[in-house]
Amino acid sequence: MTMINSAPLLTAATYVALLLAVLGLWIGRTAWIAALVLAVVLGYVAHVLYGPAVAWIAAFAGACIGFDRARLAAPRLRGVFKALAATGILVLGVLLGMHALPGFHNFLALDNVVLSSGAAPYTLYLNFDKTLVGICILGFCHPALLETAKEWTRALRRAAPIVPTYLILVAAGALALGYLTWQPKWTPLFWIWAASNLFFTCLSEEAFFRGFIQRQLTSALRGVRFGSGLAIAASAVLFGLAHFAGGASYVVLAAAAGLGYGIVYHRTQSIEMSMLGHFALNAAHFLLFTYPRAL
Repeated sequence: MTMINSAPLLTAATYVALLLAVLGLWIGRTAWIAALVLAVVLGYVAHVLYGPAVAWIAAFAGACIGFDRARLAAPRLRGVFKALAATGILVLGVLLGMHALPGFHNFLALDNVVLSSGAAPYTLYLNFDKTLVGICILGFCHPALLETAKEWTRALRRAAPIVPTYLILVAAGALALGYLTWQPKWTPLFWIWAASNLFFTCLSEEAFFRGFIQRQLTSALRGVRFGSGLAIAASAVLFGLAHFAGGASYVVLAAAAGLGYGIVYHRTQSIEMSMLGHFALNAAHFLLFTYPRAL
């Protein structure tokens, strides 16, 4: 009797459940929480998660819930509770995003693949820990996501003039710095990259930097002249610094891109538009230039 190795199937099921948790954000709280719980259970069975992972997941979810519920506290305690919860979101969010907390065996999808001539080798992980950050922020402590076709149409119209502008400017800067070269290409690997990039990477980064940091800074600086601009700039700088592993040029380019994403988020008040704008730049990078960078 032939024995079937179930580990790949269980790993695939874990990430399908995680993707369903992401998509469930646009359905309702019960849907995404149920899918996330399923992803955690499958993750332990598939050994994508181990040991303390569930403790970090619970801690981050608790910080997000606490931040949302702080508004219900007595006025003299509201600020304290909100500050404590925000600190938890920032600290745990950074550590989860940097894969610095034990308990996660993120799946290696692509290993040192050279996508075009003169490009550095590219490795892709499907990051459970980082994706969790985006899911919990958008699910527990961010305003409602877009629901109707009218809301989507209005947001798309407001974002449309901004996205190609920063896409061209960032691409020109990358070419001028020698970080990229013009390398149009097609590979079927685009599909796995695209799904991971949009639903895992863009979702988590936009939720953290725009949906939480920029949004809270905008609120805190509401009475300050140019407060919204300062919030956009601060979130963009932090976004750039988060890409320090790619070198100084990458930090500058990421910060410039972050300005574009921040402007889109501010103009549309829609995390979906900053996600799509983020993905549009990344997809143009993947399809039209050396990826991830020129050697």
